[in-house]
Amino acid sequence: MKRLFVYGSLKSKGSAHHLLKCAKRDRDGIVDDFIEIQHRGYPMLQRGNGAISGEVYQRSSVTLRDSRSLWLYEAAPRIN
Repeated sequence: MKRLFVYGSLKSKGSAHHLLKCAKRDRDGIVDDFIEIQHRGYPMLQRGNGAISGEVYQRSSVTLRDSRSLWLYEAAPRIN
């Protein structure tokens, strides 16, 4: 299993979180040696002397019918 680190507008209270709101969330974490910058209104990470806290989501590796491998984000299982 691979994981995705999100920060800025993709975090749970961010304006773009709706794109991940059903994804399986893992434990939050901190990545060292990066700083957050803004580029054309979008948050981005750039190597630097800082630390960024973020949320971690699970992703899955799948194979298409034509044999190409890719990553996709699965919705969390619904709890009834």
